[in-house]
Amino acid sequence: MPFRRREQPRQIAFEAVDDLDDDDAFAPRPTRPGAPSGRPDTPPDDAAPAAPHGVGTSGDEDGVVPVPRAPRVHRRRRLVVTGVAGTLVLVLGGLTALDTVRARQAEALLRTAPGGVVGLTQPPDEVWSVDTGEAWPTLAGDLLLVPVDGALVAHDLTSGEEVWRRADLGRSRCGTFVARPEGATALSTITCVSGGSLEDLVPSHPTRPPTTVSVLGRDGRTLAERDLDASRGSTEVLADGDLVRAARDDQGLVVTVEDARTGDVRWTRSVPADDVAGDDGTCETSVEGVMVDDRESVYFFDVAGTISVRGCRVGATFSPGGDLLSSGDDAYVEGLADGRFTRTAIGRTGTDVLDAEGAVILRDVSEVLDPLATDGTAPPLLFVRSGSGLAALAEDGHQVWAFPRYTAQVLLATRDMTVVGTFPGAVAIDNVTGEELWTWRASERGGSSSSDVSAAFAGHGSLTVVLGTQPGSGARWSSIDLADGSTRWEEPLTVEPYGFLAVGGRLLVLDGQRILRLG
Repeated sequence: MPFRRREQPRQIAFEAVDDLDDDDAFAPRPTRPGAPSGRPDTPPDDAAPAAPHGVGTSGDEDGVVPVPRAPRVHRRRRLVVTGVAGTLVLVLGGLTALDTVRARQAEALLRTAPGGVVGLTQPPDEVWSVDTGEAWPTLAGDLLLVPVDGALVAHDLTSGEEVWRRADLGRSRCGTFVARPEGATALSTITCVSGGSLEDLVPSHPTRPPTTVSVLGRDGRTLAERDLDASRGSTEVLADGDLVRAARDDQGLVVTVEDARTGDVRWTRSVPADDVAGDDGTCETSVEGVMVDDRESVYFFDVAGTISVRGCRVGATFSPGGDLLSSGDDAYVEGLADGRFTRTAIGRTGTDVLDAEGAVILRDVSEVLDPLATDGTAPPLLFVRSGSGLAALAEDGHQVWAFPRYTAQVLLATRDMTVVGTFPGAVAIDNVTGEELWTWRASERGGSSSSDVSAAFAGHGSLTVVLGTQPGSGARWSSIDLADGSTRWEEPLTVEPYGFLAVGGRLLVLDGQRILRLG
């Protein structure tokens, strides 16, 4: 069926009438006797009222007496104004509701995005601080866990208040300090391993593996507890709360990931011995300052979405699902914020890009620069060095745009733009056309340059960058408006520049022997 041509909008004229009543504007209006049928007639305002039974008190030559206005005739002007006002209220109310929904959606994305922080519309103040001593704090859900004073103490991330403590878990290792802290907010339980020798996360000498695992709810109560199967070897807690185990056999190493609560095996992989692995010193360890042979210890590294296992003559890196990403010490593997991986072979300059299952999707690209922050809306672009500049690649590897100038870092990626650190500060680039949208000049404000950016955070329509390497030495942070690159606010930095964390939309700082929240 052919499409009908859309009618063009027509102009409609409205008559503004002053003399109207307050009843029904749409009631039928009486006609004057003798007037043409269907043609309403409105008498003049000074017309005399009609007498009862149609007897006039005054009239013209034909005896016609003007009929009075019907009592149900409205003031049409008031109705029109009221109707327009009501429509405006509905429209504006709808727009306000829509804006509210969109703001809430944007805030929800920020809470789960790498580097996403809710707020930062003005320089933040300290909300709370917690002393950590020499302990290394961990995160689980909306809790900060700190082993202190012989107990495991949980603090609420919003208020900093202590919510519970467990004296029996003071020497346990609970959770892990995840490389991507935004993932910690998804945890609903807390995994603790106890027993053995747990003084150090990466011990300087062989240790006895833990013997017990406990799973806690967010309220601190024990949900499950069991003895660990010693035959599965060494143990470490993963970022998702599961356990990774490793035991040596005649062939090399058996790596197992198990459910912390039940002990059910998620996956098992065999890692063959490698004559080359171990050249990095993993076959020796220091005991009281003396290097001795250590051919049994196994070390775990949960770095940016990967599980790495290292020991004398053994080494491998896996995805969280158990896919082998590299074996031996032949490559360095790192997880990207979008779930992909990069693998750079030792002694080579090219980098392979792998999907979430470990399959190679791009080979021999240049150095990959992962954005320091995103607002959760960024397209799946891959940023790689192109000479001294930067190129943005689509998922199939074709180049979307290129930025020819020197690029120190990719600071931010959103749906519409990518902000890169470059001279003289930062430049925003359109994600579709590659056009430069605006330039923010760090040098005009003195102190550090964009090459000294130690952290970046995405906000609602803003990018906040931390500039400097040492507090009190020209270090500062600045909030940049994404609309035009102007500076919203700027202040000197008084805390450790490399200690910032975005967790569930909150901004935390590890500063010496304390952790604090800014907001």
